[in-house]
Amino acid sequence: MKTSYFKRCLLPALVLLCINAHAQHFTETLKTLNAEYRQEKLYLQFDRSLYNAGETIWFKAYLFAGNFPSLVSKTIYTELTDAEGKVLQRVVSPVIMSGAAGALNIPADITGTVFVRSYTKWMLNFDSSFLYNKAIAIIPAQKPVVQIRGASLSKSNPVITTSSIVLQFFPEGGDLVEGVESQVAFKATDRYGIPVVIAGEVMNSKGKLVTTFESIHDGMGVFSLQPETGESYKAVWKDQQGQTHESILPSAKQNGIVLEAGQTPDQIVFTVKRQSGTAIYPYVYVVAQMQQQLLYKAKVNISEKTSFTAVIPSNNLPAGIVQLTVFTPKEQPTAERIVFINQPEHSFTTTVKMQVKDFGKRKMNVIQIEVPDTISCNLSVAVTDAALDSAQQDNTIYSHLLLTSDIKGYVYHPAYYFSSNADSVAAHLDLVMMTNGWRRFKWEEVLAGHLPVLKYLPENYISIEGQVQGFGKTSLVQKEINGVLELKNRGKEFLSFPVQPDGKFNFQGMVFYDTAKLYYQFNKDKNKTLTAKADFEISTSTLKEPLHLKPRVFPLADFFQQDTTALIKLNEIYQQYLAALEMHKVKMLKAVVVTSKVKTKQQKMDEEYTTGFFSDDPSRHSRIILPDDDPSFLASPDLLSYLQNRIAGLQIFMLAGEASITWRGFQTSLFVNEIPQTSLSFDPPVKIIEDASYILSLPMSEIAMVKIFDPPFFGSGSSGTGGQGGAISVYLKKGNERNQMQQGLYFAVIPGYSPLKEFYSPNYAVPENNDIPDYRSTLYWNPFVFTSKNKRQVSLTFYNNDITKKIRIIIEGCNDDGKLTRVEKLVE
Repeated sequence: MKTSYFKRCLLPALVLLCINAHAQHFTETLKTLNAEYRQEKLYLQFDRSLYNAGETIWFKAYLFAGNFPSLVSKTIYTELTDAEGKVLQRVVSPVIMSGAAGALNIPADITGTVFVRSYTKWMLNFDSSFLYNKAIAIIPAQKPVVQIRGASLSKSNPVITTSSIVLQFFPEGGDLVEGVESQVAFKATDRYGIPVVIAGEVMNSKGKLVTTFESIHDGMGVFSLQPETGESYKAVWKDQQGQTHESILPSAKQNGIVLEAGQTPDQIVFTVKRQSGTAIYPYVYVVAQMQQQLLYKAKVNISEKTSFTAVIPSNNLPAGIVQLTVFTPKEQPTAERIVFINQPEHSFTTTVKMQVKDFGKRKMNVIQIEVPDTISCNLSVAVTDAALDSAQQDNTIYSHLLLTSDIKGYVYHPAYYFSSNADSVAAHLDLVMMTNGWRRFKWEEVLAGHLPVLKYLPENYISIEGQVQGFGKTSLVQKEINGVLELKNRGKEFLSFPVQPDGKFNFQGMVFYDTAKLYYQFNKDKNKTLTAKADFEISTSTLKEPLHLKPRVFPLADFFQQDTTALIKLNEIYQQYLAALEMHKVKMLKAVVVTSKVKTKQQKMDEEYTTGFFSDDPSRHSRIILPDDDPSFLASPDLLSYLQNRIAGLQIFMLAGEASITWRGFQTSLFVNEIPQTSLSFDPPVKIIEDASYILSLPMSEIAMVKIFDPPFFGSGSSGTGGQGGAISVYLKKGNERNQMQQGLYFAVIPGYSPLKEFYSPNYAVPENNDIPDYRSTLYWNPFVFTSKNKRQVSLTFYNNDITKKIRIIIEGCNDDGKLTRVEKLVE
């Protein structure tokens, strides 16, 4: 059933004990924040948790605003950086159904840790602490023992070296108050945030024992303390090595407010307390909010009583963090507590079955995914070798979107708090609430009218923005600019830009990849007289530069929990794979007979135009076609018509201006100047397809060379079936040899989204002579699995590698109502 519009857009104010003009300020402030300053958050699923240097990180991003998929931003930026913040790669992706996908290439010489940072332009208006950040430890090549931050990851168990221990105390509500009993939470960690087990005693200034304490879960615990007037306290405690330490507790205030909170199955119970005697305030305000939406507000009279207890119904609330704040009569926050509402309605169950299971060498497997209802779902699927990627998932779509994305500071192993509905897990989660805070905005600032400065507006995909200068305002009245956007992979698009009186113009909502050329001139300016007189400044809405932020220090908890045998095995398998590739290349090279040292014209052209994987390699069979070698080349209407029936095994079918190109039954990868010619097909299932439209539009006179690679072709960015259908790479004439498509028009180069790269998933049903060992750790990765009302079941096919006997399937995603799903299944 669809969530009602009222519940989706505005959480009800559950209790309104007092309504007056002063208290109404809280309501209006939250309405403004929710309407004009919606805050987004991102979660990224990766294909696996462990990577070697030189491998590819595949990711799927989920974009939320509050408890629902975000409708704010349409572009996501993802960056791979080193520990110093140097950007190694940047991927700009369009948002599709509140999600985006991409790939990050790990440099072959990287060691230590890389960081993945992801954000939208809109998120940069707010606290950068809430941008998505993930630390990924890279297994260095050819090192059997991995040194990561004090941990020796050898074939024995990891040993964490002793580091300084940080013990923090957190009085409930924020402050200790003399004469008022308070709960004091604490958290003990090493300097990297790894929990430390401790136990100790609280002593007063006279050395008298007041109470004892010990950690309950992950270095956290709680004890009661009623500070005496004029007294100070310290903790004397021991760590897990038996070393004794001393820490000073926070000083108690002479006057103040203590806020306590707890939960029953269907309500939040809170108590406001003060010291006995004359009240410091005649009354206080208590406000509860969730995702910038009001839940509760009350004016509490504390002039006669020293405590006040009330409840907030929670059975109709969505899952997430509730912030309780006590304000003085002057609207100054004086106590605060956060509480987590863990409702089962935040999720839906996805069922996974193995329709076909065969873990023989390179055998076919089929998994079936089924969702429970008719609401559209957006899922991502990763299938990995469980023996090579056995790390626990430290943070999942549940724990990140519902918990860690809304609080500052590090939470150790947050996925644990969503592993069970047991009371003990709920109690441990409440310790996290007592030792962290919700700080997406500061009450004192927003109540004073100091709202965030919006430097960046939400992006509607790629927008072309321009300014015409050199004319008076009257000269631009009712003027339009005509444009032709020449795309590298989809032909041309015709645009029209109305010009504002101030000379500004824009065009929004475009999705294209790589770069494009925008040819432009004023409408009805046949001789381009007006266009030649104008100064045009043309740019796009996308961020030009990556962020220059040094990553925050994240503990690499995954490594400390990791089965170190898997680390060693993953590294060894990867090195065997690299060695096999080199051996295969050497074997092929031995069969090459060099008959002449004089380079042919084809060899010279190949050296001039090709790079990387496209360059000449005797281990790959390819052929080069030059226009000068065949008089019929320039006489052909287009390249694909020329190639029809000329290459054995290559099938080209032309119909109504479109082309289908296959080799051995698989799509042939297409490139122009080594740029993939791909586009997204939304005809279910959504997938990347080869797009021949740009190649069909090329004049034959612009083509300098065509290089054709027999299957399989594993070039960078090869699409279709991952190179199983070979490749056609077209090279255009350089410099003044190339005739521009739009002769005499002015143009600007427009950057688009990062070129698409498709995950390589071989199809071993087709016989081929391929003796390269298959040691893939990730057997299957699909970031776009969509279900709908009429398609609740999806079947996915993949082939095993040469060695896997046990797989791990992880599926994460969400539906249109913002409910989350995650399933992890081991199959052997």
